[in-house]
Amino acid sequence: MSIATSMQSESTRADEDRPGEPVRSAGLDLPASPQSAGAARRFATAALAEWRLAALADDVDLVISELITNALLHARGDRRAAAGAGIRLDLEYDGKAVTCRVADGSALPPTPEQAGDTAESGRGLLLVDALSAAWGWSHETSGKVVWARFDVQ
Repeated sequence: MSIATSMQSESTRADEDRPGEPVRSAGLDLPASPQSAGAARRFATAALAEWRLAALADDVDLVISELITNALLHARGDRRAAAGAGIRLDLEYDGKAVTCRVADGSALPPTPEQAGDTAESGRGLLLVDALSAAWGWSHETSGKVVWARFDVQ
């Protein structure tokens, strides 16, 4: 597991909506194992606390758990994904919002399911949609990235 954090001055970014507000980012490489969701939650909670955004921790932690769990489950089911490929969690705070990105080796798109009343799974993306201000995904050369944004009041 490797961790990377950085801060860059807003003046080094192309988008200068909030001059002087530093962009903060943190990243974590995770193995494709069940323990990764817990490690991701602890990492996000620590980053949010450091950025003085602890009020977002509960919602961000739940969404990260869902995105990491989906990455673990669905990358395993995609034969095109590299065997044993890991997962990458990136967090970014730009002064207005926190964006969480989860990258995995599967090119399969995230698809919200219609879970039955007694189903034990299938509601993860509904939670992501309900808790975040916006979410989406993009194809990458090595798989996909699913992201969720949380506005800061």
